[in-house]
Amino acid sequence: MQKISRQKTVEGTKVPGIIRNIQYFYINVDVYEDGMVNCWELVDLDGLEEKLRTSWLLPQVPEGENISIHGLGCYKIQSAVWKYNNRTYYKYIKGIIKKLNPKLTNIYKISKEEKALLEKRRIKYSPQATELYTKNDLFYQTVEGKGFTIFINKESKNYLVNLVVYKDGKVNCYNSEFEITYSLEGIKELFHNGTFFTNFSSSTGIVLDGLGEVVLSDILYSADISEKYKELVDNYEKLNGNETSLEKCREAYHEYLEYPSEEGRTRLKELYELVPKHERMYLGDMDSRDTDYVRIIYRPDEKRDV
Repeated sequence: MQKISRQKTVEGTKVPGIIRNIQYFYINVDVYEDGMVNCWELVDLDGLEEKLRTSWLLPQVPEGENISIHGLGCYKIQSAVWKYNNRTYYKYIKGIIKKLNPKLTNIYKISKEEKALLEKRRIKYSPQATELYTKNDLFYQTVEGKGFTIFINKESKNYLVNLVVYKDGKVNCYNSEFEITYSLEGIKELFHNGTFFTNFSSSTGIVLDGLGEVVLSDILYSADISEKYKELVDNYEKLNGNETSLEKCREAYHEYLEYPSEEGRTRLKELYELVPKHERMYLGDMDSRDTDYVRIIYRPDEKRDV
């Protein structure tokens, strides 16, 4: 029998959560109207309960532990006031599903047979959610976006927010308390005047969306704030089908390897320095990262390891 497949758009929203996988990771938990929840694995409500029971997914982090925020940094939690325990966090997510789907129609439950098949195939689904907004309800016209988390100072208070650029150049900064709309060019100054930030010089209070309020102290590492704007621009270029700074740099690298020249090395250096620093590791594979780029650009007399 010839197999076919289809895709279906299921709407949802993001809520904050913590993954405990050796260390603690702040994540956006994707919650969908069909009752499915993605916490680094797509699960139904029974699976969500299991993830909380085994402490894979958590609503809080012990004081003194470090929390890693993807693409932003890793920080020590000096003190914290958390809003949920496991039981109330589960109820909170169920409440989000009820808001998305008031009559709770077509709630999906993973069957024993489906679980057995996934285990047999050694598959764990963790689909990438797509940011979007509805531009026109007629014919369901939506605009796709792409973004990341970042700290913002707003009215003398600090928040962790989602910052998303859309294909049409609109930029949304949002959490559960507020939403602010910018243009891509208009937001640039906010990355230089301290409105958006990634690090701090002393212990700093942060509102972690609906999870609670923490005081962060030691910074183990953090992205450079000016590089985050580069990343936002790259997201916009990718959405519009244009080459990103990373793709342009990778092309120049392969071109240099094929036709090495001083002119090619200079061009590679220019393009390399346009790639956001925290994304340069993705220029190569998991082992090489950007080491050969660094060798060519900054240590040209050093021989390449083959």
